[in-house]
Amino acid sequence: MGCAALLLAGIAVGQQPTEPSFEVVSIRAVPQNAAPMMRSQDFTPILPGGKYIDSQTTLLFMIAFAYDVKNPGHQLVGLPNWAKNASYSVSAKPGEDFPALGQRENQEQVRLMMRKMLADRFHLRLHTETRQERVYGLEVAKGGMRVKEVAAPIPPAKEGYVNAAMGDRAGRMIGIKSTMTGMAVALAVFLKQPVVDQTGLKGYYDFDVRWSAEEAPQGQSSGGLGTEGLGLLISNLQSQFGLQLRNTTGAVTYWVVDNVEPPTEN
Repeated sequence: MGCAALLLAGIAVGQQPTEPSFEVVSIRAVPQNAAPMMRSQDFTPILPGGKYIDSQTTLLFMIAFAYDVKNPGHQLVGLPNWAKNASYSVSAKPGEDFPALGQRENQEQVRLMMRKMLADRFHLRLHTETRQERVYGLEVAKGGMRVKEVAAPIPPAKEGYVNAAMGDRAGRMIGIKSTMTGMAVALAVFLKQPVVDQTGLKGYYDFDVRWSAEEAPQGQSSGGLGTEGLGLLISNLQSQFGLQLRNTTGAVTYWVVDNVEPPTEN
């Protein structure tokens, strides 16, 4: 009986699915004096067939993708400077038996394979922590949304990023088939504080909204996003978008790096 039980246990373990991994990985350092890459908003390093190809990327970007970190500048901590600044050319491909998958399923498999590649080649180890801290809650203001909902993107088209440029005297936000979650991510970059989407809205939106203040008094500089710029941002979120920000506390997930090293040679 004991032998039979051991045999059955061995079969069960042997039948467990193996962790997906790339079969071929090439990582090469990009010279420091190389010209920066100019990319369109639709650029993605994830290709059909489980491939990940990017001719100029950073470890920061790869970790953010692999672990789906929305605001890596705030939520990914413990990375050395080289991991944020050094660029690499990466080409990673699975074996020929990799299944044909839909876009979303393909992306999730690539995420898992990236995690293993980062652990193998960069010796990356990290853990997550959930911290209660001050955040902004993004809500629908009284009177409702002022931006009209549009049809969802049809694959292979994807959700559009919210692009924004802001200073102390003017600002502009552009979105094409963007979501309120994407809006929260964009706002967090400028507010330098986590923004949690609490609108409950799951739709997609197109917008191109601009605002500006009167000429700065006494020749003050218009650069930067100081107190005046933040005030303009918050007031225009409500007047032009129908959204508001509320100071609150919430759970924020952090990815804390325990160990990381420059990549092993190919």
